[in-house]
Amino acid sequence: MMNALRILVVEDETLVAQDLHATLTRLGFQVTALCRTGEDALAALRRQPPDVVLMDIQLESGMDGVETATRLQAEHAVPIIFLTAYADEPTLDRARAAQPYGYLLKPFHESELRSVVELAYARHTALRTLQCSEDRFVSTLRSMAEGVISTDMLGTINFMNPVAEQLTGWSANEATGRPLHEVFRVALPGGEALEPSGLVSGQPSRTILLTNRDGQPVHIEDNTTPIRDAVGSLTGIVVLFRRRDPSGENALGSPPALSLNEALNSPFPNLAGIVSSIADPLLALDADWHITYLNALAAGIMEDRREALLGQVLWDVFPPSLHRLYYHEFSTALIQRTASSFELEHESRRRWYEVQLYPFGQGLLVLMRDITLRKQSEQQQDKLEKLESLGLLARGFAHDFNNLLTVLLGNLSLAEMRMEPEAPSRQEIAAARRASLQAQNLVQQLLTFARGGVPIRQPTEIARLIREWFAEWPRRPGIEYKLEIPSAPLPAEVDRHQLRRLLSNLFRNAEQAQHTGGNVTLRLTAPPDPASPAGPDQTEASASTHVFSLEVADTGEGISPENFPHIFEPYFTTRSEANATGLGLTVCESITKAHGGTLTIQSTPGSGTTVHITLPASPPPPAAAFAEARPTTPGTPPATPRVLVLEDEPLIRQLIVSNLSAAGCEVTPTAEGSETIARYTEALLSGRRYDMVIMDLSIPGGMGGAQAMAQIRQLDPRVRAIVSSGYSDDPIMARYTDFGFLAVLPKPYQPGELRELITTLLAETRPD
Repeated sequence: MMNALRILVVEDETLVAQDLHATLTRLGFQVTALCRTGEDALAALRRQPPDVVLMDIQLESGMDGVETATRLQAEHAVPIIFLTAYADEPTLDRARAAQPYGYLLKPFHESELRSVVELAYARHTALRTLQCSEDRFVSTLRSMAEGVISTDMLGTINFMNPVAEQLTGWSANEATGRPLHEVFRVALPGGEALEPSGLVSGQPSRTILLTNRDGQPVHIEDNTTPIRDAVGSLTGIVVLFRRRDPSGENALGSPPALSLNEALNSPFPNLAGIVSSIADPLLALDADWHITYLNALAAGIMEDRREALLGQVLWDVFPPSLHRLYYHEFSTALIQRTASSFELEHESRRRWYEVQLYPFGQGLLVLMRDITLRKQSEQQQDKLEKLESLGLLARGFAHDFNNLLTVLLGNLSLAEMRMEPEAPSRQEIAAARRASLQAQNLVQQLLTFARGGVPIRQPTEIARLIREWFAEWPRRPGIEYKLEIPSAPLPAEVDRHQLRRLLSNLFRNAEQAQHTGGNVTLRLTAPPDPASPAGPDQTEASASTHVFSLEVADTGEGISPENFPHIFEPYFTTRSEANATGLGLTVCESITKAHGGTLTIQSTPGSGTTVHITLPASPPPPAAAFAEARPTTPGTPPATPRVLVLEDEPLIRQLIVSNLSAAGCEVTPTAEGSETIARYTEALLSGRRYDMVIMDLSIPGGMGGAQAMAQIRQLDPRVRAIVSSGYSDDPIMARYTDFGFLAVLPKPYQPGELRELITTLLAETRPD
């Protein structure tokens, strides 16, 4: 952009507003103001009008975002983009009524923010340009010396200029919405009646008689032109006329109205002369459903020659399904002599049509406009809205669900660790723990669609993670499972939960494709060594690209060619099971793209399917250590580490205290952020600072981890802290280092994960 767009941000959460300011600035935008209330936003707009407004719907004090947006647009035509994490249906209805230029559901990607802002500004600019153009156009029509009347497809008047008002005796307000023949009553010079729809189109002008509202005849010269849309379909007509001296020369007459077929060959066609050139299927029916006229496109729909179809009964050439579904629409228009419009699905042709029926003579004129692309777009948009609804639904209960799973999984893990290896119940406890790990997939699967499921990347040893996941995957009888994996460590930064979910979905698909048994093979390929030349099986590109490859191959039924283009579409499934959602591959593609990787599928019907995934790996040597294989750096961990915990859920607090106390830590639990700050301050003043702080982000009715961390960092910039939350899609979880945290631990987690993470962090050099 030549000039940076000016953005006004209205957001009452200070941290979110500051994050937005930093992100917008980084993207090259200019933030004119950060406002906490609607009143502040109105004052800021008056000081410096912005190009775009980012508006939080839920403002705690004063006007909410919807009311503020309405006030802003009333004072200054500015595009509004609503920001929201969650809103009830009445609020969303009000938001839609405010006609925003876009929505952003928190959290969102930088690229998403940029595209929504730029598209909103571009759309606003285009609409403003169009409005100016329309204003100039209407002004031109109103100033013309000729009378101008325009109608829609049904012949209903929607515009009259002052000259037309003067000649017809009707005001524009009175005429708008009336049929053309009621206002524009015309006849041939000899007195023969002439319907307005029988006016000449594309012919030289002629002289006819107009009877004005007072019954006085006016000699006029007229010309009628069809109005077409961008694809050539008829949307109405425009009549241009002027007063004409009756003694003038070149006055042309017009023959009486003709039948449709005769009119098509007449030098002075009536309405059929206009509609015959429509670039859409068109046919005419008599009162007994016989086809009296059709163009080539209509014949194509019925898959026969025009000559063979003329005289046929419509319902004999239409598929029986169309007769059954749409006969009522046709018969109502024919009997009641009213125009109507409806959408028709032609299943055998896989096309959608908008059907318009107009009374014509004793029968009907049928216009069919192909709207297949529009319907496909609507269906795709509907799928996207459903996915967004899934994200909202998941986020609504994810926090509580993940907290409960943390308690369940944690206590099962502790119980398993405390049991003797040969204890009779150990096997049952282990099975319950594995089931708990799989249960988290339910909400995490949905959270993938909460604004793209931003991955929470953590240093990870991929080979170890995959071995552990493969060992826990429940085997299905009749299927042989194979794991091909390198022995050397393979470091990367990935979202561990999302990677497990990706593998689970791919394995489940592979199993379902092999009803009678077969093989499922999981392969992990390490990236090539940049120091060595590319081998015979490595291309130059692959040798220079530091990625690792995952493959899941099966020997199942494969994917048919007709289904292959739809495999990534949400809700598309070939499974008949009640729990088949059609979201598995959609989730896998979303996870892969969010990690900056690629996903491709090769499949041959009857010969199996192979899913190939590439994901970025950490370049060797591993500069960033990972949790499972992090090298020990200089520094001596404290003999009894002191850990401060912020967690509002009593069961989780109790679990953390029990877990870390058993590991030899001195644990101080707190339930609210201000209490955490007070305990940390006391420790600093006493000279016994805490070695580690574990913070939950969300504390209902109190200060959460992000705010508490910001204040503690002001007290002690060397604070060492871990952020943990059941809201795994929170932007702080994905960019935890930006907020001063050393590590992130999404809920649910096992006690061993927390112990290992703390041990690893404390083993590093402690800042003095």
